[in-house]
Amino acid sequence: LIRGSFSGNGTAFAGRSMDIRRFFYLIWENSRRLKDVVVENKDFESLILQYDREDAFIYCDPPYYEAECYAVEFPKKDHHRLHDVLTRCEGFVMASYNYCDYICELYQDFYIFRTTRPNSMSLIAGSEYEEVVMTNYDPRVGQVGYQPSFFADNEDERYQLIHEPNNLNQQEERK
Repeated sequence: LIRGSFSGNGTAFAGRSMDIRRFFYLIWENSRRLKDVVVENKDFESLILQYDREDAFIYCDPPYYEAECYAVEFPKKDHHRLHDVLTRCEGFVMASYNYCDYICELYQDFYIFRTTRPNSMSLIAGSEYEEVVMTNYDPRVGQVGYQPSFFADNEDERYQLIHEPNNLNQQEERK
């Protein structure tokens, strides 16, 4: 269903026939790739707290704030709960969101980087969507222990730093 739907949303479909059997190999490929993966269905707060530890890397891609239509509800209070639990994490945290003033204000205690990506939901060729990536560590400094970086090098221009947290002393203690 996802392969035949517009933008993979499962609600709008192209009017063409499709032989589902030609996709069976994907089931086997993904089955092998995911054989050691644990899939859990829990509230995000209890899941994050369960797996958080000093050497953990936690990535969150929550429903974007007032931007897109989702099948699940994620009200403003959940955006606050997510921020609050991520702020308390011992491990390395990265979250991505749509770019908006509300989210940038909420995550003032994180490094915030602005970037763009192609907007696959747009009917306009070349359309881009603005996003922010927030971290509780400085990803520009490269690997320090388990610290992940999304920069190919220190000059990566795809990500523009738009905010550094004021609590840099806490950040330095993580090293």
